[in-house]
Formats: sequence, C-alpha cells, structure tokens
Amino acid sequence: MLSFLDGLAIVAYFVVLLVIGWRIMVRARGEGALGSFLAADRNMGLVQTTASTAATDLGGGFSIAMGGLGFTLGISGSWLIAISGLSVVMVSFLLVPRLKLWSEQSQGLTTGDLFSDRFDLKTGRLAALVIALSWFSFVGGQIIAGGKLLQVTMTMDLSLAIAVSGLVILGYTVMGGLKAVIYTDVFQMVVLFVGIVLLLVPLGLIKVGGLAAVIAHFEANPETESMVNWMALEPKQLIGWFLAVFPVWFISIAAMQRIVAARSAAVAQRAFLITGVPIEWPLFAVSATFVGLLARMLMPELSDPELATPMMILTILPAGIAGIVIAAYIAAVMSTADSCLIGPVAIITNDFYKKWWRPDASDAELLRCARTLTIVLGVLAIGLAYLVPNVLDLILYAYTFGAAGLFFPMLGLLFWPRTTATGAFASMVCGGGSAVIWMAIGEPYGFTAAYLGWGVGLPVLVLVSLATQHSASENLNLFARPAP
Repeated sequence: MLSFLDGLAIVAYFVVLLVIGWRIMVRARGEGALGSFLAADRNMGLVQTTASTAATDLGGGFSIAMGGLGFTLGISGSWLIAISGLSVVMVSFLLVPRLKLWSEQSQGLTTGDLFSDRFDLKTGRLAALVIALSWFSFVGGQIIAGGKLLQVTMTMDLSLAIAVSGLVILGYTVMGGLKAVIYTDVFQMVVLFVGIVLLLVPLGLIKVGGLAAVIAHFEANPETESMVNWMALEPKQLIGWFLAVFPVWFISIAAMQRIVAARSAAVAQRAFLITGVPIEWPLFAVSATFVGLLARMLMPELSDPELATPMMILTILPAGIAGIVIAAYIAAVMSTADSCLIGPVAIITNDFYKKWWRPDASDAELLRCARTLTIVLGVLAIGLAYLVPNVLDLILYAYTFGAAGLFFPMLGLLFWPRTTATGAFASMVCGGGSAVIWMAIGEPYGFTAAYLGWGVGLPVLVLVSLATQHSASENLNLFARPAP
C-alpha cells in the first residue's frame, strides 16, 4: 500500500500531465487543431521523437509483461524485448526514409493512406481495417497493465482497477491528442529510466546480497537453475516470439505516427535507432526482466507473476520515490494506450469518414468525429480488457493479427515493385485470416498463430502478384524523389 507521500506524488504527477495536455489543446484550437491532434504538427525533434517511440513500446504493457516473464522464465525472457529492439533498428534503416519521403510529398497520415497511394482505395481500406483492429486490441493490453498497477498500489479489485485505468486513459486521450502524448512521453521516459534502471534494480540487488547471491540462489535448485540461464528459452517459443514481434514495427501505426510527426527523416532515423539500441536492448530488456527475477527471489509465493514489477516498486523503493515511479508507470500505460487508440481513431476518421462517408467535411467536423470515436473505441477497449485479463496474451494477439495480415504486403509495397494490388489484398485476407482462425481454435500442436501467418501470407503475396498485372490506379513511383 502506498504511503500518503506516495499518493501526493501521484496526484502531483498527473496534474502536471493534465495541464500539459490542456495547454496543448487550448493552443491548438482553430485551423491547426486537427493537425496537432493526429500528426503533432509534423515538427517533433530528436528528444521528443525518441522518448515517444520508446515510451509507446516500453510503457506499461511491456514493462508489466516483462516483469511477469522474469518471474516465470528468468533472464531468458529478456529476448522478447530484444526482438522488438532489433525490429526498431531495422525499421530505422529500411522504413523511415521511404515513409518520411512519402508523408512529406503527399501529406499522408495513416497506413490506409500509404496502401491507397501505392495500390488502390480497396487495398488501402483493408490495410486500414487490419491495422485499426490490431491496435485497438493493443489498447486493451495497456488498460489491463494500468489496472494491475492500481490493483496492487491502491488495493483495488482488479475489475474496478481496469475500469478506472481505462477511464483515465480515455479522458487523457480525448483531451491531449498525439502532440500532448509526445511531450509528456519525454518526462515519463526519464522517470521510468531513473526509477527502474538506476534505482529499482540496484536497490533490489543490494537487498538480496548482490548478483552472485542471485545466481547462487537459483542455481542451488535444479528446478530454478534455468532462471539465470540466458539460453534457457525453448527454441519454439523464441521463434514464435520472433514471428509475432519482429514484424510489428514495420506495420505499427505508432511507428507511422512518429515518422509523420518527426521534423525530418534524419531525426526519425536517429530516434528509432536509439530506441532499439541501447534503450530497448539492453537497458530495459534486461532491467525489466531482472526485476521479475528479483521478485521471484524475494516473494516466490506471488499469485500473479505480472504483479512482480509493482510489488517490487512498493517493496524496494522509498516513500515518495515509489509513488513517482508508480505514477510514471501508469502514465506510460496511458501514453502507450492513447497512442494506440489515436491510431485507429486517425484511420477511421481519415480513411473511412473523410474519404468515404464525408469527403467535404471541414477540419472542425473531422476533429469532432475523432474525439467522438476516441470515446466510443475507448469504452469498447475497456470491455475487451475484461475479456482477456492477461497483458502479454492480449499484446501478442494484437501483434500476431497485425503482423500476419500486413507484414509481407508492407515489405512488398516498399521493396518489391512486382507486388500488385491483388497480391497485397489476397495476402492480407489469407495471412491475417489464417492467423485469426488458428488463434480461435486454440493454436493446436503448441504452434503460435504467427507461424501460420508467415507460412500463408508470403506465398500468397508472391504467387498472386506473379499471376496478376498492375492496375491502372497503382503508383510504382511512390517513393521517387521529385526532380530538382
């Protein structure tokens, strides 16, 4: 249970964040309001872009989930974020330059815009639908993470905590938009880095007697000696993680938002590279997992492994500091959730409402639509969180669905000119559909749905593209630089 000083720190922390969001909302009224809400004015610098990219991936969901993996698997669980870090690094070289060039030339905003510009409107709408559904599911994982933090720190019932967490996220997102998210992420990442990497892990090591004591403790028992073995992870699980997680940054709406919002391609490239190495790996991958490992040593009877991180914060950190770190975790959950919520909101507003239903809508009308959609989707995401009350499960479901449907069509769009609109459309339907069906029947034989998504999506893309011709609406020169 948090002390009065911790509670005061949490209240003060959130007041600051809400004031930032309110000031940005007030300043963005009028002509630039929609651009601020959905694209952060396209002028974010290196610090803002890096912090927001990292916070979106590492905020609550992954942090809570990694503590749980550290508690159950040990240090080898850190490979999950290592895969994500590798994905971010590859995206910085392969994806960022092309997407930034496209967004600057066309003022494109969403994945649907990108696929529509390269292929056709039908393919763009399907891509928009796949990514919107995927990232909507991701919001639920963040709401669960926030609920578990509140459950432990405020001694709430989990159902009530999920509701409170979801409503806070919803209110903040409606008010702030993407620009507010990016500015608050800077502060959140500093607090998380100091709280977890510089305070929680070192203080935890001091409490248990140092790294040698941790290794000796787990190696003394044959049943737990794998906890301190970096290579203890089963190959099938590691491959499953890779197939589900590695494609994510290539098709992430959060990545798209940060690239669009960055001041330049150079800023976006550096931000993504720094996020991958050293922020995701090794700093947060090892630290977040090690917190769970320490929790396994100090509180082995913990009923829910995903409570390892918040319990360690309450147990190890001094009063006041614990409150600030808990507040940063909850805020990071919020920033991840509202980034992922704004993605589907932007897609539905831009790719469906504006392009399909109301082509003549004004910016003011589009902004009202975006805020209304935020409320509707936020309430639905809270309901989803009740149905799948496990952070890691919901995150991996969301990753698998999006990756199976969009990863290979995205690679084809970027690097294989022979990719046709028909091939991309068929790959999305077959790859994403097969993954959903495999998940629905319980993933037989212990193979994750990502295996089927990769096994179906790539061959369908290649074979159908080779068997069909480019349509008249396709733009094969989408990434060509304009003549000087």
